[in-house]
This record gives sequence, structure tokens and C-alpha cells, in this order.
Amino acid sequence: MVEKALKVEMFGGFEVMYGEEPVVTKENRNSKVLMLFQYLLCNRNRMVAQDELIHVLLNDEECENPVGTLKNLVYRLRKQLEACGVERECIGYRRGAYGFTGEMPLVIDQEVFASITAQIAEGKLADDAVFEKCLQAIELYKTGFLPKTMGEPWAMGFAVKMQEKYCDCFRTAYRIAARTKQYDKLVDKLCEAVSVYPYEEDLTLMYIKCLYEMNRVKEAMEVYEATTTRLFDDLGIGPSENMKEMFGHISGSKKEVNLSIDDVRSEIRETEYENGAFYCNLEVFESLYRFVVRHMERSGQSVFLMLCTITDLNGAKPGNNEKTKKIIDDMQQAIKASLRRGDAYTRYSPTQYLVMLMEIKQENCNIVADRLRYHFYKTSKRNNEMRFVCKSISAADMDSIMVGEEAQKALWNKEKKD
Repeated sequence: MVEKALKVEMFGGFEVMYGEEPVVTKENRNSKVLMLFQYLLCNRNRMVAQDELIHVLLNDEECENPVGTLKNLVYRLRKQLEACGVERECIGYRRGAYGFTGEMPLVIDQEVFASITAQIAEGKLADDAVFEKCLQAIELYKTGFLPKTMGEPWAMGFAVKMQEKYCDCFRTAYRIAARTKQYDKLVDKLCEAVSVYPYEEDLTLMYIKCLYEMNRVKEAMEVYEATTTRLFDDLGIGPSENMKEMFGHISGSKKEVNLSIDDVRSEIRETEYENGAFYCNLEVFESLYRFVVRHMERSGQSVFLMLCTITDLNGAKPGNNEKTKKIIDDMQQAIKASLRRGDAYTRYSPTQYLVMLMEIKQENCNIVADRLRYHFYKTSKRNNEMRFVCKSISAADMDSIMVGEEAQKALWNKEKKD
């Protein structure tokens, strides 16, 4: 007769089965009893002192009889296990410590995950075996270690270690995929990983690279755009240099050769007519601006840059919260609605947009600014709690300043040499 075992899932939620009988389901709410169960499982190879358990479970809460409270929690856990046919003696007590006895067979996904990652780290397997092991570990991990218990310091310590091993599996698998062109086996798993850890840059970069190598360039660009927007909105920072370099790589070339100029034109044109100014990310805007400045030398057209900034009524940067995000969205809509199709704009910082106004005079910049503010304040009453500040400068003036500074520096260097 095959002996039953406790089958424990800690990734993606907490679930325990004894044969076909559910002991704990993922729908169960967190409780001190469940936390005791989880902690003993995570430390099942040792007896845990009752002082340690009291510190973990009660977390310095005021309690007249902490030892009695712990005994009560152990009693309730044993009763819960016993109700499902598990021997209550599976949780033993010895010399002021509690722990699982060796007689109870346990299968824990965390231990399986740790075993697989240890085999990968040994470096004794061939690449194809390592790749499969990485995929197995990634599949086990799901959405993270004990997600409902992440607020507890002890669980966070375990979770951080598991997450690092999870990311290492992706790094190892990607290196093999890049050599063997098995991007298709990794791309969907990276998509899931990025949704779980949207700020883990390595995962995002690997995901974008996989999409690009599979000739899904448009999707790669969309992931980049979504990532930079999230960084601005949630963390108040722009993309890293690695991210910018990746964007330059994927936007600077196509994966396929196209010999038909008609097909190329059809591919790069706008798919549908859209009113309002043209939005692009900062990297594209910089290239667009540099081209326009060059074109100005021959055309003589007037181009102005306008920096639009949101501050609170005291002139300070607003807090990074949901309310501010909605106000920034209103700011973008006001810019898009107020400008012409021939103008361009970009997100310059978490609370700023940069606009390029084509064929316009200095006096008309104030009219544009008034129109922007009108649309912004008209959108929502909450916007009246903010200041919408617009500052403009001629692209020609700014460029001549830059050129002048460079010329002065070159002259100073020449005189120094002479």
C-alpha cells in the first residue's frame, strides 16, 4: 500500500492536499494557524524553538500568555490536520521546540524548486538539459512565493531568495535560447514574468529581445513604451541606459529585407487618420528635433520648443499617487487636443511634456499656452488644484547658444595648445 503524503504548494498561493483530501485551499484566508503551518513547513528540517515561533507569529503583539497562545495555535493546527486524516503526532514537540516529525512524508514545491535550481547551479548538465530544468523551475514558480503572506518579514526573506533564483533561471535559459534560437519556448514565460515583476529590468530586457529576435518588432516597441510609461507614472524615473540602448537597437533596424518600396511605405505609414499632435517617446523626439534643426538651415522655418510642467499651487512637484496620474493623463489629452497634426510632443519627465511647435512665431506661443491651459482646466475640477506652466524657446536660438558654447570651448582649447 502506497503511503499518503502531504503535498504542499507555496508558489502562487498556499495549498495543501493529503491524498485527494484538501487540507488547505488557496481560497483560505490567512490566519495565525496557517502562518504557523507555513513557517514549520519552511523549516521542516529542524525543530523550531517556541520563542522563535512566538516572535514570528505574535510579532511583538501585547499578549498576557504568549506560550499559552502558541500552544493553542499548535492545538488548532493539529486538529485541522487530524480532521483530514493526518496523524496529529506529525507535529512533534521536543525540549521547548516544535517541528514536523520524520515519519510524515512531505512533497513541497519549494523544495522541488530548490532542488532543480541547485542542479542547474552545479554546472554539470548539458545545455539542452539545463534549458529544460530552467523551464521546469519557472513553471513551478507561478506568481511567486506565498503571495498572501508577503507582508510578513520572515516570508519576505524566503521570497527574495526564491525570486532571485527564478530570475537566474531566466538569465540562464535566455543565454541558451540566444545560442540555439529557442526564443519561442521562452517568450510566453517571460511575458508572464514581466506581468508579475514589472520593475525587474532584466526580465523586461530579455522579453523585448525575444520579441525582436522572433521578428515581433512592433510588440517589442509596445513593451518598451509601456515600460517607460510605467516607470514615469509609478516610480518617477525614466528608462535606464540599458533600456535606451535596447530601444535604439530594436528601432534602428528591421529583421527582414523588403525589396518593395510600396510595401515599405505601406508598413511605415499611419494606419488611420488621427487628429491632434503626434506623440512619440523621448528617444524618437530627440532624433526628430535634430532633424528639424538641420532642416531649418535650408527652409528658414520657425520652430519652438515648449516645456509644459505641472506643479501644485505652491510651485512644488506633486506627489506620486493615483490622483496625480489622472492629472497627467488630462495634461496629455489637453496637449493632443490643442495642437496641430504637424506638431509633436513627448513625455519628458514624470510631471512634464515637451512640445515641438512647427512654423510658429514667438507671440503665438503664448496663444498656444493659453489654449493648452484652457483645455487642461476644462477637463476636470481636480485640475484646478494644480498649476499648468508653459515655457517656450526658439529651437534656432537654443541651438545657436549650444553652437556658440562649443565654438568658444574649441577656441579656448586651441589657444591653450598654442
